Amino acid sequence: MEETSKRLQCEIVTPEGLILSDDALIVVIPGETGELGIMPRHAPIVTSTVIGRAHVYGETTGRQELAVGDGYAKMQFDRLLLLVDTAEMASEIDIERAQAALARAESWLGRSQEEGVDTHRAQRARRRALNRIKVAGL
Repeated sequence: MEETSKRLQCEIVTPEGLILSDDALIVVIPGETGELGIMPRHAPIVTSTVIGRAHVYGETTGRQELAVGDGYAKMQFDRLLLLVDTAEMASEIDIERAQAALARAESWLGRSQEEGVDTHRAQRARRRALNRIKVAGL
């Protein structure tokens, strides 16, 4: 009888390339209706993800947190592929840059009545900046 896998191969990929590849015990990703926990032998799924915090509990690396953007997750054959527009390890977040991005986004939103201001884009930029600040621990 074949031994069942107790590991989940997790890969987080952005348009810039591979951000994380790790064997995990569990991965928690942000979904539209809340967090989704993925463990080895999880049923195959394809789902959209939203701006939020992802947790990867690595078998040897321990807990890793990332600020992730919108994207999709695919789980199949003990492999989770998270394709997102942005991903940044919590330890690598530049707080000053995130705070500057938040100030810019809020400035854009303050001028939302002006012609040429894309409020949807400004709201997304604000959510991304707030998420980066939150994941960084401030």
